Parts: sequence; C-alpha cells; structure tokens
Amino acid sequence: MRTVKLQPQDDLASIRHRLSWMGGGRVALVVDWDMRFLSRELDFELLHREAERWRLEIAIVSTDFERRGLARQCGFPAFTSVEDAKRTRDWTAHSPESVPPPPRAWWDEEVDLRPRRVRTLPSWFTWTKLGVRFLLFLLSLSVLVVSAYVVLPSGVITLVPATTVFSTIVPVSVDLEIEEVDHAACLIPARRVGDEPEGHIQVETTGMMRIVAGRATGEMVFTNLLAQDYVVPAGTVVRTSSTSYPIRFRTTEPVAVPAAGQATAPIEALEDGVGNVGAYQINQVEGVAASAVAAINPSATTGAEPREERVVTQADYDRAREQLTQELFAQAYGNLSNNYLESTEILLRQSMRIEAVPKLAYDRFVTEQSDTVGLNMRILVSGWAVDVADARAVAYAALAQRIPPGYELMDVRFEIGELAEEDIGGGSFTLFVTAYGYADASLNPREAASLVRGKKADDARDLLVTKLPLGEEPQIALWPKWPERLRWLERMPLIPLRIDVQVVSRTQLTAAQVR
Repeated sequence: MRTVKLQPQDDLASIRHRLSWMGGGRVALVVDWDMRFLSRELDFELLHREAERWRLEIAIVSTDFERRGLARQCGFPAFTSVEDAKRTRDWTAHSPESVPPPPRAWWDEEVDLRPRRVRTLPSWFTWTKLGVRFLLFLLSLSVLVVSAYVVLPSGVITLVPATTVFSTIVPVSVDLEIEEVDHAACLIPARRVGDEPEGHIQVETTGMMRIVAGRATGEMVFTNLLAQDYVVPAGTVVRTSSTSYPIRFRTTEPVAVPAAGQATAPIEALEDGVGNVGAYQINQVEGVAASAVAAINPSATTGAEPREERVVTQADYDRAREQLTQELFAQAYGNLSNNYLESTEILLRQSMRIEAVPKLAYDRFVTEQSDTVGLNMRILVSGWAVDVADARAVAYAALAQRIPPGYELMDVRFEIGELAEEDIGGGSFTLFVTAYGYADASLNPREAASLVRGKKADDARDLLVTKLPLGEEPQIALWPKWPERLRWLERMPLIPLRIDVQVVSRTQLTAAQVR
C-alpha cells in the first residue's frame, strides 16, 4: 500500500498528476482537514473515474467524520488513520451505521394525565445552584476574554533581508556547429546571415605627371598673289613645311588682303600641348586660299608650355577600394542588424567578412589625366548572429554558482562586452558577458512568526535582529492599539497564524520610497 498526503491547496489536476505515477495497486489518500476538494459527492465521483482510469484501489484517510461518511456513501473505504487502513485487508466501502427505529411512534405513547407532585427543595440547595450558575458564568466569561486576547490580536512584521552584491565576468564562446546552449563549456550557438551592398565613391587623384599643355598662338602675314583684294576667312589652316609631322594652325579672325599687298591675322594651334615653333617656320596655306595668298610667321608662336598635371595611379585605385569597402561594411552591418536579426539577436562585427570577389568598375584608367577617379563596387558580406538570451543564460548560471547557501538572486543585470582579440574558448569567437545582481538572504516567514509569538514588541524586534540575517531593523505593527496604562498587554499574538510576516527586498523598498 502506498500513501499520498494531500495538501489543502490540492485539486483534481494535482491529484490526477500524482496518481498517474502510482502504476496500479492500493493507494491511501490522506486528506487534510482544511482541504476544500473531496468535500462534495461530485468530487468523489471525479476521483472514482481517475481510480478506474489508473486501475487503483483508493481509500480515504481523514479525521473528519463527515468526510469519511461522505466517502463511504460514494463507494470509497474510509479510515481514521493510515494504520487502520494498513490493518484492514478488505477495503470494502462500509456504509454508516444504521440506527434502529423506535419501537413505536411518539403519538402512540400513553399520556399520563395525572397531576405531578411538586417537591419543595431546601433553600440552601437553591442558593448553591445559583452560586454554581454564577461561577459557570464567570468561568465562561473568563474563557471568552482569554480566547479573545489570544485569537483576536494580529500583527504585521516587515522584514528586509540582508543583501549582498555579486558579479562575475564570463567568457562566452560562439560556435556555428552546435544547436543548443552548453552551460558547462560556456558555448552558445550562432547562425550566419548575409547581405550584398553596392555603392559608389569619388576620390581625388594623387599622381603627378609633367606634360605640355595649352595651345600656341601667334601672327601670320598673308601676301595677296592676285590683282584684286582677297579676304582670308577665319579658320583658314596654315602649317609648317615639315612633311613627317607638320604643326597646323588656324586663323581666329577674317582678314582682308589688298591686291599685291599684305595683311596680318592672329592664329592658334589646332592641338593642345604643341605649336611652339620659331619664326618663319609656318609657311604653308591649306585649302582654296593657297592659290590666292602666301603666308609666313614673322615671329615665334608661344603658349604650349610644360606643367604638372594630376593623373590616376594604382594607389588611387587601392585607396578608393579600401574606403568604399569600409563604407559598404558599415552599410552591410546596418542592413543585417535592422533587417535580418531577431529582436533578441546581435551581430558580431568581428565575424563579418567578404564571401566572394568584389565586382569593381573604375571610371578612369591608370595614368589618365584627371582630378578625380570614381569606383562602383558590390560585395557579398556575411556575419554571425548570436542570441543575447543564450549569452545571458550562460552568465546567469555562472553567477548562480557563486551565490552562497542561504541566499537567493533577486535582481540580475547583464552587460555584453567586446569580443576577445584571441579565441580563448571552444568556439570561433569569444565575447565577455558581465553579470551582476543582488542576492537576498532567504527568510522563512513561519520561522519568524514562531520565533516572536507572545513576545513584547521591543523584545520581538531585538530577537529578530539577533536570530535572522536582516539588512534593516524590522518594522512591527500590532492590533489593537492599547491605551498607555494598558500598554503592558500589548504583545505579539500567541497564534502564529495571526502574525503576517512580509519579506520585502531592499530593491522593492527603494522603489516604493521613490514612488
């Protein structure tokens, strides 16, 4: 036979759970006097169904005779103690003992109509009877007063347990290969996320090259070969007499040359960086004007001068790529953090890397003359996402191991630090998690109530300070409040149930004071 002791708060669900582990056989349910369940026929009917479901033979053990009678009426054997249940071999439900009916009805009884004789009692007997009644009255009144003094008073004790601050720094390793948190090895899982950002950057070039730049200018003297005036139009091309690489110029203004006369017109080179020639070197006229006029430069042309110009170099390529890579990394970090993570996850920045060859496109060639060079680039970036709740769980377990016996963690906070420069754990990355919190000493309200019952308020306060680990002096409130001349009657209630012990942590007390 197995015994199951029920508590006052047990109900059908808790009893069903406990009976499911019995595995059949006899079970004695010890029912507390204050238990509300199993006080109705419906409760016993539900219990009967559970007994059939789990194939159990159930007996009720209770000191309440009404509950035992109700159990027997519902088909359950009932006993006063567990020993009676063990001694009884046959657990057959016994119905309440029947009371034999009276031999006849009250209305069939014979009525004696003869007058009764009244006996006169002595006077001392009457006074004695009155005295006994008065003494019984005084005794009853005393019992009521004492009962009221014992039962009615109540007290409220507010205890603030001693508080100690604990903290620890836990190295938590991150690994892609595991799926669950390993508290012993301080390992937490991670998942890989990725993004493909694209961007453009424009940087100034730093290369310098010495080149000849500018267009040379000068003057040409045209001689008219005709017997009439001739107008040399603007844009007429003249050149040097070199046959391998002639240098060509054009007139910038029209000029009228009189018959058999001469006129001067301004010229400029057709190409940049060339055209500085000496006097009398330009002597050829191109086009239709060649049959009408002859040309010669009386002075040297100038304006095509050498100077330093900025050009694109490989270093500019590398600098643009490095700067744009950093910008795209920052863009990818923001995109991954905002769009690819759960609410409790963080992205390990040190875990981010480029997964493929970047796609590059420069808008200038190396050695090309330009003040700036632009770059379009797209990269594929991946990183590790870690659940902060997992890291906090590992840190909480490590902090809980540091709490001494008799203390309980009340308010724990966490700070996620930076990644370690070198891996010091079992994973690929290690981050430091700081856990710190308040631990309150464990106080037993029943023990505190039993400790001070019947004591004066000051004595109870001193006793609590001496016996219990408190952070502040306990607060005691008693009811009723006695007048000053009856203050000697003010004591803690004698019944521990009339003492309400409230345990308030220091953090709760501080929050209440702030409010």
